[in-house]
Amino acid sequence: MRLLVVCRANQCRSPLAAAIGNRLAAGSDLRFDSAGLLPGGHPMPRRGLKVARERGLDLRQHRSRELRSADIGAADLVLAMSRGHAREVLLDDPDLWPRLFTLKQFSRWVRAHPRPDGADVRAWLEDAAADRDRSELLGSSPADDVADPVRARVAGWRRTADELEAHLRVVVGGLLGSDARRGLRAGR
Repeated sequence: MRLLVVCRANQCRSPLAAAIGNRLAAGSDLRFDSAGLLPGGHPMPRRGLKVARERGLDLRQHRSRELRSADIGAADLVLAMSRGHAREVLLDDPDLWPRLFTLKQFSRWVRAHPRPDGADVRAWLEDAAADRDRSELLGSSPADDVADPVRARVAGWRRTADELEAHLRVVVGGLLGSDARRGLRAGR
């Protein structure tokens, strides 16, 4: 299973989310990648590197990269950091709708619609998520958007990392099945 996490610049939220997601999904067939809507080549800010290091994540080699259509095509699920990011991605590929959520939306949605053990992710989403109301992407909402910590102090980066990890635990558990959900709730 391939998950793609998207934010504006791919310097803060999406690479941190992908690293956390890959750590949570270690030993499974779930893989996270990240990209941004802007041209790439930039490192994560120093404060972000510090917070990542505190969590045992090494993002020193990360360089932002711009989202490509091949990234979307290869992803079983696309998780945007905000409604605005999701709208921009959807403009390029309207058929992506059943596989496109904000991270926070999917965290809520997968609790109500856990993936059946062994179900193909794309087929499950095409069936279970296609009828969602597209107006979910209108406006902005703290209930759906992860705040950008780019100009925040270290404490703000820590809050973002905590928020990402909490939602990613639910996402990974919802995608991997009942045994994984129990392990993630227990903090493993």
